[in-house]
Amino acid sequence: MLDSEALRQALKDIYKVDDKYIVPLDSGWYVPTYDKNEKVGTWIGYRILEVKPNVRTGYTGRSYTKSVKIRFRLSFIGKQAEELALQTLLFDDRIDVTKAFEQSQTQLNYVSREILTYPVKEGGLNDSLVWFTDIDCQSFYAADVKYGDWAVETEPPPDTSWIKVKSESVGLGSGTMRIHR
Repeated sequence: MLDSEALRQALKDIYKVDDKYIVPLDSGWYVPTYDKNEKVGTWIGYRILEVKPNVRTGYTGRSYTKSVKIRFRLSFIGKQAEELALQTLLFDDRIDVTKAFEQSQTQLNYVSREILTYPVKEGGLNDSLVWFTDIDCQSFYAADVKYGDWAVETEPPPDTSWIKVKSESVGLGSGTMRIHR
């Protein structure tokens, strides 16, 4: 499944940059630095925005699997921000991008992909423009349930037919509720 770690690895494979240039987006996102001697000087921020199931869970006898739709955001800031953001328009056609996301069993969806900008001010010292886009994809979430807390019983449940249930009706004014004791 595409999680934050898998997304980070896919971005490293696609953009072929050092770890320090790929950072998770959080409320403190800012221009990390702007050093003229940097070869890259552009930072790529990433964040998973939502994970939505789109079909019922499948069970294979060992694990539960659910197909999910994931939306993630990429933000670019620095010298090559515009160029890198515009490259996302070609993600669906690039084999290297497809292979990078296949590592996490993920396929990008082509939907109306927009690239937006947002000005960032850092006290007048590092004013810059952030370029960002949201991308949708399909992936799978799988949970191994053979062992641990989710262990699936291999034997039938015990026979409980010997337990007697006493029930009575209680009037509630507008209806009746049955209580089992």
